[in-house]
Amino acid sequence: MKNQPRIIFTTDVNGTTTPDNTFAELVRPDNLHDRMIELMKRYTNGFCSFSDVLPEMKNLTSNVSRQRLETYARQVPLFEGVESTIDALTCSGLFDAVVALSTTGFAGMMALVNKYRHGSRLKVAASPVLVDLLDNSEQKCLIHAITSENDKITVLDNLIKIHFPDPALIFHAGDTLGDFPALVHAAQKGGTGIAFCPNQALKQKIQDLRSTLRKRIEIVMANPGSVPDYMAVLTIIKSKCRI
Repeated sequence: MKNQPRIIFTTDVNGTTTPDNTFAELVRPDNLHDRMIELMKRYTNGFCSFSDVLPEMKNLTSNVSRQRLETYARQVPLFEGVESTIDALTCSGLFDAVVALSTTGFAGMMALVNKYRHGSRLKVAASPVLVDLLDNSEQKCLIHAITSENDKITVLDNLIKIHFPDPALIFHAGDTLGDFPALVHAAQKGGTGIAFCPNQALKQKIQDLRSTLRKRIEIVMANPGSVPDYMAVLTIIKSKCRI
């Protein structure tokens, strides 16, 4: 792997690696699912910043126990191709890749998803909620607190400073306006933003970019009636690595 170019790949989670709204599913037993969905829709469609809704989202989790958190983390569904893509990037020997979940999702939940679904192979940047339900070993993967959309830019920049990737091999994948700053930042650094099944608000923001940036953002859409396949993300990464 010493002769391979270093890759930095960060990915959103809700709507990108999982079809679930993990915020809402965690509070479904408390009959707060609909309210959590409403709050998430506000910032993912650009009506407010994540920082505006985070305090209430955190308050809605007050009854979430360690048992509930762990049970859900073990069974959270993943899109087709997510596990294969993570495996290829982290343990196939084809890539020298640093991979991080970079998400507004709750850190307590995301750290356990990393543990139970990804074998603790990933770094995790997430909103500082439910961290107190983790033990010390589970917290070690946490690298940055996400409290606004622009924190995803900071995650990329910090990883770049530490790992010195090939600029053309900097990637972020996401699906809503919450990912727009990181998608653009990856493109500005010389890498690629990957809009994975983007919502309409994100598609419009991408369309409004100047052409030089827009060309550096790949849009992955599922065929009508089919399930999104995250292997398309790996295909893009391979193409940039010329594998």
